[in-house]
Amino acid sequence: MSKKYDITILVPTMNEEITIEKFIISCKAGFKNLNLNGQIIISDTSVDNTPTIAEKMGATVIKIDKKGIGRAYIDAIPFIKSDYVILGDADLTYDFSNISTFYLKLKEGYEFVVGNRFKGNMEKGAMPKSHQYFGSPITSFFLNLVFNTKVKDIHCGMRGITLNALKKINLVSESWQYASEMIIKAKQLGMKTTEIPINFYKDVDGRESNLKRIGFWAPWYAGWITIKTIFTWGISSLFI
Repeated sequence: MSKKYDITILVPTMNEEITIEKFIISCKAGFKNLNLNGQIIISDTSVDNTPTIAEKMGATVIKIDKKGIGRAYIDAIPFIKSDYVILGDADLTYDFSNISTFYLKLKEGYEFVVGNRFKGNMEKGAMPKSHQYFGSPITSFFLNLVFNTKVKDIHCGMRGITLNALKKINLVSESWQYASEMIIKAKQLGMKTTEIPINFYKDVDGRESNLKRIGFWAPWYAGWITIKTIFTWGISSLFI
């Protein structure tokens, strides 16, 4: 059955009134560059003006009762009206005016396309040094070792996926561990997967990053739940 849109951009938001307007403008530029009829879905838990601004600019806004990136994606799936979906953040750290590589890879037949911030241009200050040189490389290495995958930036939030693959993965993780779960299940399901370089930018002036909002312990918590996810889904692989 044909879908209403050529592509969907789906992002979770929590109090992004500083960036949401420019983000949606960026998405529309990405659609225009590819001459696509695109859908923008905002899966929102904000208490500020984020949803109001998004709706005025033509986005579909879904109010989510429970916080968590994984939860935001799970609840949004019934609202997707295209065969191809691009995931990410609305904080302007990813460039949604440049989605061509994701779209073309999906059109080529790839079911899951993961961005790699380390292979693209990373703006100075975009990622804490503890993440850049320690946390992300180590957890990516460990996941690849256990599951024989080849994704070098397992925490990158900008991804392309077919709607069919997203449904097959059947996400259950409601928080940050969704990122690892997607990669693990894509491997277990034999999905055609690739990784592409993307640019990554620091937070815009006036916006407090999600890590700072949560507190100094956020990176340690993110690392812990990633390791826990690897063991949860990979214990049989480890023993084999």
